[in-house]
Amino acid sequence: MLLAGKNVMPVAARERAAALQSLLGNLPEVAVAFSGGLDSRFLCHAALLCGCRVVALHAHGPHVPRQESLLAQSWARQHGLHLLLVDYNPLPAPEVAGNSRQRCYGCKRGLVAALRRALARWPEAVLCDGTNADDVLALRPGLRALAEGGVRSPLAEAGMSKEVVRVVARGTGLDRPDQRARPCLLTRLAYGLAPREDLLLRLARAEEKLESLGGAAGGLGDLRLRLRPEPLLQAEFLPDAWREQVETVLREAGFWPCEVRVGGSPTGFFDA
Repeated sequence: MLLAGKNVMPVAARERAAALQSLLGNLPEVAVAFSGGLDSRFLCHAALLCGCRVVALHAHGPHVPRQESLLAQSWARQHGLHLLLVDYNPLPAPEVAGNSRQRCYGCKRGLVAALRRALARWPEAVLCDGTNADDVLALRPGLRALAEGGVRSPLAEAGMSKEVVRVVARGTGLDRPDQRARPCLLTRLAYGLAPREDLLLRLARAEEKLESLGGAAGGLGDLRLRLRPEPLLQAEFLPDAWREQVETVLREAGFWPCEVRVGGSPTGFFDA
């Protein structure tokens, strides 16, 4: 059961876990929009602990870095999840093609439709996503698409913030409870800057190489490579020893000259 680790959880986290357990208990068959991020991993983990039948739907396309997609698929298989891979390209959607402030709405609307088609063999499954209680308070145009598509958000419904998700994940034995958020590649582009598949691919490859600097130590920490359209690299850390390597990666990817900012949170840059 989800509350098996209750003795190591603060009272507030236990209350939210109990609310989630009660909610999932009424959803015996759950289909989870599975990105491989902490929230969707935790939702699958919690649903399994609550005895639900779970199918994970992983959408992959030009807006999802290949390495992140492979990690998501690997995790699902290692944990015995029934995994459905869904091909999805959001770039033709008008809101995405023009990169408007409603791009997340256009992307999520198309995604929900694609997931529904993939669920034809699971007619009883309730389609859910990993939206948490913090997301509901932030600028998330995609939430409207989820509501229109009848998608449930059990973590948000149970009042679980990101921090509570981390606490309950840790208390119930989920691996990597401190996993950082990694929004899709479309968020790297300033509004109005049209996304192209080749551009998104170059961004993904450059970030992957930058993240590998320092090996397992994760030398640059949390990072994002932005286009405004001028390139901007945000990095949590940047040791002097790696500055030359960073420049080399950016030059090879075609993102030099590039402004570099060290420190601070990279979240929501274009919506700040």
